[in-house]
Amino acid sequence: MRFKLIIEKFERKDNDLLPINYQYELASWIYKTIHYGNAEFADWLHKHGYMNDKKQFKLFTFSNLLINEIKLIKDRLQIKSNQAELIVSFYMDEAIEPFIIGIFQQQEFSLGDRISKVQFRVKSIEKMQEPEFREEMTFRTLSPVVISKLDETINSNAIYLSPEDENYSSFFIKNLLSKYVAILKSKPQQGNLLNFVNNDLRFELINKPKSKLIKIKTDTPQQTQVKGFLFDFKLSAPVELMKLGYFAGFGEKNSLGFGCGEKN
Repeated sequence: MRFKLIIEKFERKDNDLLPINYQYELASWIYKTIHYGNAEFADWLHKHGYMNDKKQFKLFTFSNLLINEIKLIKDRLQIKSNQAELIVSFYMDEAIEPFIIGIFQQQEFSLGDRISKVQFRVKSIEKMQEPEFREEMTFRTLSPVVISKLDETINSNAIYLSPEDENYSSFFIKNLLSKYVAILKSKPQQGNLLNFVNNDLRFELINKPKSKLIKIKTDTPQQTQVKGFLFDFKLSAPVELMKLGYFAGFGEKNSLGFGCGEKN
């Protein structure tokens, strides 16, 4: 399921400043909203999700804030528009649709850091019509896609790959398959991994990727940096994997607002 939230500023000013790195704070607000709607579900989503080989997948993602009028001022975004859109996407049963709509309606929240904040409220929320899924589709990213590998020579630090890297396609597809295996382990009736042959899975970069370096937990001892990329791509895969990537997100760290894409 995918939902479009129309959010509006409390005060209609054209000089509101939002920090460039707002994904973590936005993710925190989403978790908080779900928690107050259903604490048991939120606890499971936060602590467990779907597991495969010690990797945890929460199978939801969200877009960057989609704002019409915006200006970059150093490390701040000056928001001139009074409204913005936020896409929130879940790979979950349709039965939770009323729950999701109910908990987000009319929510008010503050987004930002110690330097600047913007006050928002959810003006409306609507379920989006899903696209026609095929075995070959093109997508445009609505938030950076993160793909990494471990550098065993430097304290096992993550090396973030560019879509232009020769190994990117294999890591991209491996991540998608790992998510599907996690689902099969929890719901064996969902499908059969044996139907997915690696030769049938192909990733193709369409345009020049744009890199984004995002800070997580800014100005705290736990601060880290994550590198992702915005780009268009073509994917050849079984329809079920297309749906999984579309609703749960492509690549890593989806629940922090990475890897959200739309049909191009």
